[in-house]
Formats: sequence, structure tokens, C-alpha cells
Amino acid sequence: MRLLLTFFLLFTSPICAETRQHGNLIFVVPKGWVSGGSDDGILTLRSELPDDECEFCAIRVTAGSVTGGRVDTWLDQQTRRFIDPDETDPPKITQIVAPEVFNLKGRPGAILGQTVDGELQVLFAVQLFGRMELIAFTAPASDMEDIPSAMTVFQRDVVPLLEGARFVSEGAAPLMPPPVPGEMQGVWWGTTNWWLLGIDGMMTMQIDYHWLTLYPDGTFYDGTPPTGTAPFDRAERLALGDMDWGSYSQDGATLTLHYASGEVESYQVTDDTFQKGDRRIDPIDLLADGTKINGTVSTIFVSGFTPGIGMSGGVTRMTDTTYHPDGTWDYGAYAGASATFENGSGFATGSDRSESGRYLVKDGLVTLFAEDGSFVWSDYIFKAGDTIWIGSEILK
Repeated sequence: MRLLLTFFLLFTSPICAETRQHGNLIFVVPKGWVSGGSDDGILTLRSELPDDECEFCAIRVTAGSVTGGRVDTWLDQQTRRFIDPDETDPPKITQIVAPEVFNLKGRPGAILGQTVDGELQVLFAVQLFGRMELIAFTAPASDMEDIPSAMTVFQRDVVPLLEGARFVSEGAAPLMPPPVPGEMQGVWWGTTNWWLLGIDGMMTMQIDYHWLTLYPDGTFYDGTPPTGTAPFDRAERLALGDMDWGSYSQDGATLTLHYASGEVESYQVTDDTFQKGDRRIDPIDLLADGTKINGTVSTIFVSGFTPGIGMSGGVTRMTDTTYHPDGTWDYGAYAGASATFENGSGFATGSDRSESGRYLVKDGLVTLFAEDGSFVWSDYIFKAGDTIWIGSEILK
């Protein structure tokens, strides 16, 4: 690992593809790597290197943390950061090297290496004023012989990313142009369709729902914003690693979205409709603040097992969320599976769950609170014709 640190400090940056921002960090995406989306504030870059080099490798960029202390001490506390907390069996963690401190262009940095159930994890942290930034490189490593080739990719692709990183907290200009107040505002909604192979071996059509909220201050949110039509805190969104927002501008029939991440997307505007490829979104009218609702949103998922695997049966999941005019709600869910094997034996399992609380319609959202007052979830609520929609579901 000492050799790794030597490479780390001496490596020079290769030609790279594009610049992106995630939270406080601005970096250049290494050539051959693409965005795999973000989850829980962590952006994943996945390998699409030629000849399947480092297949299933990933670079994980976090939103960082506002904290102090020593960088190596903080990094030592992050060893389980990229381990699935839902795993039932305790993971087998083997530390290759404890956190080692070095100087990264005048900033304290630390690096840690470990294997977790056959996966190599190299964690890198850099200390800024009042905060820490964390990036990880992960690669398959079923045995120690896999590590050298993975480290070659780390040294070639990940190290230059870290060396060339810039930080908004240190004065780096965000990639998103500053918002300019305009006349466009409101919420647009639409769908696109795609096909998915189910566990029963059958192709089923899936529907993706798209939301776009434009604010009069020149910002937008792609998806359902946590504050609905009310202004949101940009700094808070960045701190959480939420990059689904940015600034927008209109030039004639083109609406351009400049995401906080640095990505750019355009829609063609016809009257009040926006279109991009096969995606069309139209304006909607949200329910007024304080509206009381009366009805139920029901969902059901049923799928059989794949034919030819030696058993028949399938899985079922049903939910009901009922809204009452007195401002309360209750929820019930059932999930079960059953199977019959070729020898005549079989099994059946099932479970129920229920919740209740109060709801509030405000800023275009219906927000659910538990009995103890804690937040449960929220979604846009609007009317299309005589039908009330809550997110992508119909209220009946």
C-alpha cells in the first residue's frame, strides 16, 4: 500500500471526458466511465472501459460532511459506509491498510484499503475547512490476485480525478449558470413507456412518470421537490447530494435545463407543452392548500414464477392508503408468496402491515405524518378532469 501512495502522489491527469459537480465537489469524469445515477446522496460512476476492463468496478462520490477533527480518524469511521446495511449476515471485512495521511496539494488527505466479502474498497478522504470529502473505488476481488489489476485502474483513472478536484467551499464556481428570474412557473407532468422482463419470463410494459417544476426565480426541480411549489434551500440540496435541480432558460421554442451537476437537457416548447424525444409533459393544476380528500389509493403487484424452473406459483403485494375528510389517513399492506413443486409439496407465506396518521395538503403536495408527528412521505396531488391523482396513482 506504500507503493500505492507513491503512485497516488505522482500520477498525472489523463485526457478526460466531461466535468461534473456532486455536492461540494467539482471533478472530471475519467474516460470510459459513465454516470450510474445517485442514491442516498451518493453518485456512482460505473466502468464502461474497453474489453470489459474492470467490469463491475465503480467510483462512488459522496456529498461530503460538515465536520472537523483529523482526516484519518474520520476516515476510519467510514469503513462501513459502502456496505449494505440490510445484509443479514455480518460482512467479512479485511483491512489491507489502516488510514494513512498524506499531503494532497496542501490539503490533508487520507486513504484506506479493505476487502468486504470479495470486493475491494479503496476509500479516500480530503479535509477542507470545516468539512470532509469522501470518494470510494470498488472492484471485484474474490482473491488477492485480483487486487493488482484493480489498483492499476485506480491509479490510472481515480487518482487524477482526486488530484484535479475543485471545491465550491473553496471558491470554485458552480457548473450551473446562476438562475435568472423569469415568467415561467408551474408544474408539468407526463410519462414514457419501456418494457421489462418479469420473473415469470413475460415482457411487461412499464410506465415512468416525469415531473418538472419551474420556479419564478429561474430554478427548476426534476422530480417531486421536497417543498413542492414553495422555494427550496439550494445549499441544503447540495449538502444532501441532491442534484436533481438547476437553472432554466428559454430561447424561442427551446427550454434549456442546466442541472447543478453540470448536465444540460433541452425540451421543445409548443404552447404549454414540453417535449423531448418520446417524452411529453403537460402543465397540471395542483389542489389548493388545506384541501380535504376522501378516497383510497390502491396498488397491486402479481407475478408468477418463471416457467420451467420446477415449480408453479408466484408473489403478490397489495397496498391501500385511505384518506379521510377529517385529515387522517390509514395504510394497510399485504405481501405473500406461494409455490407448488413438481413432487407435490409446496409452501405459502404472507405478512401484513398497517400505519395511520394525519395528512396536510400544502404547496401542491399531500404530506403524510405518522401518529407521533414524524414525516412519512409526500407527493404532488392534482386533478385531471374528474380524476384526482396523488403522484402516479389515482385516488378512488
